[in-house]
Amino acid sequence: AAARDAVETLAPEVSDGRDVVVVEPTDAVMLQSDYHDLLDGDASDVPDADVATVSENTYGVMEYVDAHRLDEAIDLNAPTESLTYHGHCHQKATKKDHHAVGVLRRAGYGVDPLDSSCCGMAGSFGYEAEHYSMSKAIGRILFDQVAESDGDAVVAPGASCRTQLKERDAGAPEPPHPVEKLAAALA
Repeated sequence: AAARDAVETLAPEVSDGRDVVVVEPTDAVMLQSDYHDLLDGDASDVPDADVATVSENTYGVMEYVDAHRLDEAIDLNAPTESLTYHGHCHQKATKKDHHAVGVLRRAGYGVDPLDSSCCGMAGSFGYEAEHYSMSKAIGRILFDQVAESDGDAVVAPGASCRTQLKERDAGAPEPPHPVEKLAAALA
């Protein structure tokens, strides 16, 4: 029902020329792919054209900035900070984790994209008691990669990834989303 309601709400907006831009990578993949798989075809009363329209016009925020080169139309400070970038699993699976790296580099940041796997959280997985120790073990692999990186700060687009990364340094603030670093580079 949620997928149907979302597509029925968004399709008229997209048909009127608007794009759907989301911050959380999981939400982007859900609208770009998962809802398409759930609703496309005879099993759904949602028109296939509406499903396709929403799917084709949904973007993650950094994907949108990159695809439309919006960062090239604004004056940016020249940041001296280098960033360690941990991409989100869903972006990696859909081959869309490069957008943030490109935008941040064009903004003037040095960016070290980690060749990392899952942060260990997998949404709510890492919060569940039966998965907690596994989540922490996976997180330690990521923490080691972060420690080996030359970045001054860590950025990650996924909320659960940022939560896990915060755990590596007790008392440290949660790492920012890449769009926050782009905003910081605005003149």
